[in-house]
Amino acid sequence: MSERFSTHLLDAVLEKKRKEREETRKKFIERTFAALERLAQTINFKEAYIFGSLVKPGHFLPGVSDVDVAIAGLEDKDFFPAAAFLSSELGIDVDLIQLERHPLAETIRKEGIRWKKHA
Repeated sequence: MSERFSTHLLDAVLEKKRKEREETRKKFIERTFAALERLAQTINFKEAYIFGSLVKPGHFLPGVSDVDVAIAGLEDKDFFPAAAFLSSELGIDVDLIQLERHPLAETIRKEGIRWKKHA
């Protein structure tokens, strides 16, 4: 004889955790946009895209995931200062790429979240 048991408490906890992760993901997107805005005040670049786990609901895991950012028009001399600035501002590892040099540039443009400097 098999007994069935209720998982409603576990389900409720898992749903709460899922919602918390989603809120954290959305906040990281906002924080990344704000950091890009501040970065653009000192380093010249055209636009940027956030991509990877941060743009996919349910995939970003706080404390595990990094933030993937592709910047268009970023000069070589500005690459490491930009990466260090973004990592410091966000308090998380940032995987920065120069968009024009990346083999998946078109995919990043299609699937990423675009940021453009305010005029």
